[in-house]
Amino acid sequence: MAIVRTVALYVLILFTTTYVGLGVFHLFCPFDQHFDSQTYATYWQIVDGYMGRRMSVFMPLWFVVILLNLGIFANTWRQSPIVWMMLISLGLLAADISFTLKAQLPINQFFRTHSVAHLTPAELPALEALRARTTQNFGKRGLGAAIMFFMLSTAPYLLPGLNQRRAALRANTAS
Repeated sequence: MAIVRTVALYVLILFTTTYVGLGVFHLFCPFDQHFDSQTYATYWQIVDGYMGRRMSVFMPLWFVVILLNLGIFANTWRQSPIVWMMLISLGLLAADISFTLKAQLPINQFFRTHSVAHLTPAELPALEALRARTTQNFGKRGLGAAIMFFMLSTAPYLLPGLNQRRAALRANTAS
């Protein structure tokens, strides 16, 4: 069971690292902040086209990976804080998905439905406002992802102690 827990935990950390890596890349390379409004709208349509399809698969898979890990680690909740870290991560991911559906997808829909080549001067202030909200949204989502990452990245350091305690408990009950 120790090997299953280890592999499952590292798969969870891989998913979390992938997600937070997207935010870190944008934090270090915020190239879109140098775009004018029309270029930004074009950029966002392209990004949304790629990421919308990928995230609609990635996020539910990540959710399932957390649930599987919770199932694998469920009986260790008294011996280690790993289960609690996963529960907090599950809550943060659920909040992220909910926030995305409520706050970001309507913005993405605006970009999908407006022709960049035919933006009117009246639409430009709305576009700028949505652009600012998108930046704020990703800041909030990035904070949640960073908390998950830092929390879950400490879990492997707790795993050897957990595995040793579990082995000791089995040995004591067997004798």
